[in-house]
Amino acid sequence: MAPKMSAYASRARAEEAFKLRASRHSWREVCDRLGYRSIGAAQTAVSRHVARQRREATPTTIETHKAAIELRTRALSQRFVRAFANGDDDTLVTLNREILRNEAELAKIGGLYEPEVLNINVTQTPTQIIAEARERLLAVVDAEVIEQKELE
Repeated sequence: MAPKMSAYASRARAEEAFKLRASRHSWREVCDRLGYRSIGAAQTAVSRHVARQRREATPTTIETHKAAIELRTRALSQRFVRAFANGDDDTLVTLNREILRNEAELAKIGGLYEPEVLNINVTQTPTQIIAEARERLLAVVDAEVIEQKELE
């Protein structure tokens, strides 16, 4: 009988199983590589790993994601400055594209992409709207006719 695995080692193995599955390895391959006794045991370990990952508080997850994007953007920006100094236009274009994607992602996280909520209340029927538009159009035509007569 194999010695009991520590909780830390068990969680590390579950994380590795998750990564293998994410890399499109079969459950059988996961079991063979990591020493699970059955496919069901590997699936249970991966399910528990995912559940542990999802327990993190949403604000913390968002801030962690933002910090990672900001870190990458700073590194890309430093390379952008060097490429500019070296006159490397191809690298500038590539880096600029990635920096813009990162900035757009940060804007989304910050809520700048939220659609504006419009509250529209229609109080007239289509017939009433058409009649009102017709009256306004006739008033404009009448004003034009009067102006033309005054010019003559």
